[in-house]
Amino acid sequence: MGSKYPPSMQCFLPLWTLVLEVALIVIFFFFTSYDTSSQDPKKLMETYRVLQDVTIMVALGFGFINSSLRRYGWSSVAFNLFLLALVVQWAVLLDGFLEQLSPKKVVIKLSSIKLATMSAMSVLISAGAVLGKTNLVQLVLMALVEVTAFDVMRMIQRKYFLKDNHVNMMHIHVFAAYFGLMVAWRFRRPLHERVMEKDQTAKSSSLFGMLGTLFLWIFWPSFNSALLLDSPNERKNAMFNTYYALAVSAVTAISVSSLAHPQGKINMNHIHNAVLAGGVAVGASCYLISSPWLAMVLGLTAGLISTGGALCLPFPHLAVGF
Repeated sequence: MGSKYPPSMQCFLPLWTLVLEVALIVIFFFFTSYDTSSQDPKKLMETYRVLQDVTIMVALGFGFINSSLRRYGWSSVAFNLFLLALVVQWAVLLDGFLEQLSPKKVVIKLSSIKLATMSAMSVLISAGAVLGKTNLVQLVLMALVEVTAFDVMRMIQRKYFLKDNHVNMMHIHVFAAYFGLMVAWRFRRPLHERVMEKDQTAKSSSLFGMLGTLFLWIFWPSFNSALLLDSPNERKNAMFNTYYALAVSAVTAISVSSLAHPQGKINMNHIHNAVLAGGVAVGASCYLISSPWLAMVLGLTAGLISTGGALCLPFPHLAVGF
């Protein structure tokens, strides 16, 4: 089937994005340089491993989690990769300029790319709320505006409210959720047949959506501890507490979903929404919690609230045998 975009849109998108990419290359040429200072090889490799985990989580996790939409399947994976690749470049520049607040060259470190990849996650969270309501040009504009707003917010919190990078980054879930909701509200339209078709799920592609959920579930402890490399004990606490919270929220989501179904089946929409709730709930405080039972209580509460919300909202129903 041919594209339903008008010919003007089909020409405008690639030309506009190529011009934008060339502009970024020019900015990188004049305003960036690599860090040439000597670094501890062990710490460098540790930072690279964390960057790998975060990249896998963002690229594959968020790429597959939206693939359950019938009309968007593999396109959602491509949209996700496109936005990630573009936004990381812009976020590296923003973080550098906002950090020094001067026209001097931005020194790019491996940690700069890690931070930019984590910032790009805000866009990919919000994109899930508007996929099917916007075209790719609008997604690009949303991405550039959102990551700019998010980085400015982080800079203000860091400089004026003295919040550390970890706490600033953990606000990403609330920021992205409300930003996505506001953009979706702006593009609200009557649910005629064509729009409803875009929101429907397919059973086969829902398996890929579950694959995305698994990637996010596996790598979420790395995300929550990514900015704590200088504090081994805090990083260890963050990983342990995130894992326990995720484990409890997963058990809670599957159990409640089965309990709510007349035939004891699992609704995949509940799983996509709720098994990750523990990792989100424990994010900001994960390095401060000194006992696993506290993280488990947070995971239980988050799983119950998230599954309850999924039960009350009009998501398409898709169940598999328990």
